[in-house]
Amino acid sequence: MKDNNTVDLYKCYCDGVKPEIAYEYSFKIFKEDYLTRKQVITGNDLHELFGSNASTHFIRMVVKEGKKEVGPLTKVDLTKCGIEKFIIRPFEQETIDLETCFCEGATPIITYQYVIKVNRDKYTSEKEILTGREILALAGKDSKTHRLRMFTKKGKVIVDADETIDLTKCGVERFVAEPLDCTEGFVTKNQFTLPDEDVHFLDSIRNGVDLIQEGNRRWLIFRGYKIPDGYNVEVADLAILIPPHYPTAGLDMMYLNPPLARKDGAAIKALSNQTIEGKRYQRWSRHRSAANKWNPNIHNVESHVDLMVRCLTAEFAKR
Repeated sequence: MKDNNTVDLYKCYCDGVKPEIAYEYSFKIFKEDYLTRKQVITGNDLHELFGSNASTHFIRMVVKEGKKEVGPLTKVDLTKCGIEKFIIRPFEQETIDLETCFCEGATPIITYQYVIKVNRDKYTSEKEILTGREILALAGKDSKTHRLRMFTKKGKVIVDADETIDLTKCGVERFVAEPLDCTEGFVTKNQFTLPDEDVHFLDSIRNGVDLIQEGNRRWLIFRGYKIPDGYNVEVADLAILIPPHYPTAGLDMMYLNPPLARKDGAAIKALSNQTIEGKRYQRWSRHRSAANKWNPNIHNVESHVDLMVRCLTAEFAKR
């Protein structure tokens, strides 16, 4: 309480008590305090106090159950709902891609919707706090048949089915749903071995995969990999060179057969030829940035292939 006539809603929230009926109410928008003499306020009232408007900004009310949408005409009774704070942001910040935040070194903000990656696909959630079971369910997996692994800056950890993950705090890059049983997968040639998490990934995809050793070079080749739109081919064999000390040593670049060309005729830079299995592959010299260096505790075949394919898409944004 700020004085005998003012109720501090944030303090009530922290103390777990119900706000009293008072002359004036203090509440937070983000970390700043605002005052109102209204017991019931609307979204438009909040916009007026904050200096925003409903045509450019959205409002979320943070309570113990999570986030609640506050529309322009939504009525909020300050004596009943147990408010921690309000969040008001521009509409363009309504959806946050956690993988992008991770790669850019940014902290996800509390917003309306989150995009999370499970295996190779992305899913949306309006909840910032999810259990392992709920994340598996987003990907159509059951905790009885799959376990969930979370990749963060601190490494790879197994997430229990009932364990909760706060998407705004833990610096999540992505999740991997791993089957609890073993399958033979689609590896047709297997001349060397990979770590278990890579094997799980290869078992989960539909592409045929070959592990080929030529002299002292080890190649992982995805057969018939789908190429993003805008190139002269729809599918190609995609090869990754596996260094001797992988995963301590990082993966780098990608190799494609047949060679790619842009349909619009624009030149593609930093290309060269590489002979693999007696064929001419096209080497794409694409490397990790300083902000996204190889980390053996986080990165693996799946994350490298994903990065390389994103380079194919990014080619059209450069020129």
